[in-house]
Amino acid sequence: MPVPPTTSTTLLKELGADAQSPRWSELVARYRPALEGFLAARFPSLASESEDLLQETFLTLARRLPGYVHAPDEKGHFRNYLAGILRIHAAGAIRRRLREADALAGAAALAPEAAEMTEDELREWRRAACEVALSQFLADPATEERTKQVFLRVALGGEKPATVAADYGLTRNAVDQIRHRVATRLRALAETLVLVESRPFSGTPLRNRGSRPRPAARNPAST
Repeated sequence: MPVPPTTSTTLLKELGADAQSPRWSELVARYRPALEGFLAARFPSLASESEDLLQETFLTLARRLPGYVHAPDEKGHFRNYLAGILRIHAAGAIRRRLREADALAGAAALAPEAAEMTEDELREWRRAACEVALSQFLADPATEERTKQVFLRVALGGEKPATVAADYGLTRNAVDQIRHRVATRLRALAETLVLVESRPFSGTPLRNRGSRPRPAARNPAST
């Protein structure tokens, strides 16, 4: 397993104070490989957009860094914070694809036989819906930030529940409950988005099961 990049508080402070610092290349070189691996593992369908998504991630970081406080014990590791930014941009790319698919669905309604989905297409559709559900969960202001970070670190980051529990002053059981509760919520939302029953694919096409989901419009980051 690759060793996670180490975070230099001095480097973060310097870059936060000077957006033109030549040391930006140092930070990019340090974290880019981990972000590339994260994107390939979590969003394989976005391989063709990986370069744009990584650039958007570092541009967003440059805007946020002046107000960023490096406090791993309270807010989680910087690498998870950076992966969270990438996740938001990736989810935005998925939402764009869903909007395009929604437009195609309207055209396909004129020829219902063209609207049927193969098993592979449905699997990809479900994966996209899960990614959109995650982005909506992360953007929900009513959900405590600690809950989001605990779920991201354990369920997506692969960290040991006991380690995360210690970082946030929680019991191991509390961390397990958070993971289960959030996973159930995301599963329900994803199933609503794809308009299928909460069971594995049965082989029945989606024809005549309603229109595709209409995710919220993406607010693109300014460059």
